[in-house]
Amino acid sequence: MELKLQRNLVLQELSILQGVVEHRTTIPILSSILVEAEENRLRMVATDLDMTIVTECPASIHGGGRATLESKVFQNLVRSLPEEEFTLRQDGDAVEIECGRFHSRMAVSDPSEYPTVPEVPQAGDYALPLDLFQLMLDRVAFAITKDDPKFQLNGALVKLIPGEIEIAATDGHRLAMVRAKAPGGDAPFEQQLFPRKLLAEFSRFGDEEVQISAGDNHLGFLMGERTLVSRIVELRFPQYERVIVRDNPNRARVDRKELLASLRRVSLMAHEKARGVRFRFDSGGELTLVSIGYERGSAEETLNVTYQGDGLEIALNASYLIDVLQALECETVELQLRDSNTQCVVVPVEDDPRLEEYIYVLMPMRL
Repeated sequence: MELKLQRNLVLQELSILQGVVEHRTTIPILSSILVEAEENRLRMVATDLDMTIVTECPASIHGGGRATLESKVFQNLVRSLPEEEFTLRQDGDAVEIECGRFHSRMAVSDPSEYPTVPEVPQAGDYALPLDLFQLMLDRVAFAITKDDPKFQLNGALVKLIPGEIEIAATDGHRLAMVRAKAPGGDAPFEQQLFPRKLLAEFSRFGDEEVQISAGDNHLGFLMGERTLVSRIVELRFPQYERVIVRDNPNRARVDRKELLASLRRVSLMAHEKARGVRFRFDSGGELTLVSIGYERGSAEETLNVTYQGDGLEIALNASYLIDVLQALECETVELQLRDSNTQCVVVPVEDDPRLEEYIYVLMPMRL
């Protein structure tokens, strides 16, 4: 195997593969990528056994072949090359990399030891704009649990409803749900659980659309000439629709950036773990934020709001509310409440027109 490659094109694809490569693993081969030279293309594969990415870049080939290269070493080496074009040549149990007056010899593993690349489910005609899909994922990803052993909470539920796509995530204390119109075409599945690691990968791709397919054991995502394949996981997601309330009588509209800044200040004097803040809504149009449970002091701040309903008080986790305020881009948010003991619903006012609905549900703190 001998081929000439463009440094920047190779680096671009290697950066996409890095999210899947297992750098700390008991299976050493998983820290490597499989490279295959054929038909004027260099095909590169990375896998962690649950998720696989296949990508390629143009190459001038003088003899095909395949090898496994330690991913991080190869990426760092290519990044440091002095010129744009370089040569990669296989020589026995090593590959030689030449670029200008630079020469390197890098050991390789037996490609037959690399895990079998799963078969990509046949793509149909179901595709989504990748920027819309990424927007929806960004709106819910922060609500996924980070340390709960229940796997069904360590991912987001994706529903492909006729004409719509709905994505939801929860950690048991809060819920984020987003819905948008979907293009025509036969949906490859009704609902599937997308693990946290899978969600993070889409931000690495810069293509215009993602074609989604499903087989018996794997989901397939085709983005341009790049393919992502993910193992289907057992679906046991909570029935989140039960906690979504759309008719709460008490509603406060507040400037998103003002509320975010105030929460950050007031929560500094709240209990370090609970981050509790008391929300006092006055029927006269004021919202007072008061820190909870910090033995060395306290903090409070009053904001002007547009309020409809009776005065009430509710305690909320400031960190959970800060997360959603950071994820939104609208100028104003509406807090919808029934009473002090039931969930607070946060919705954006004049949200991104590509979205049909976005709801964030936050359970109150018990004091």
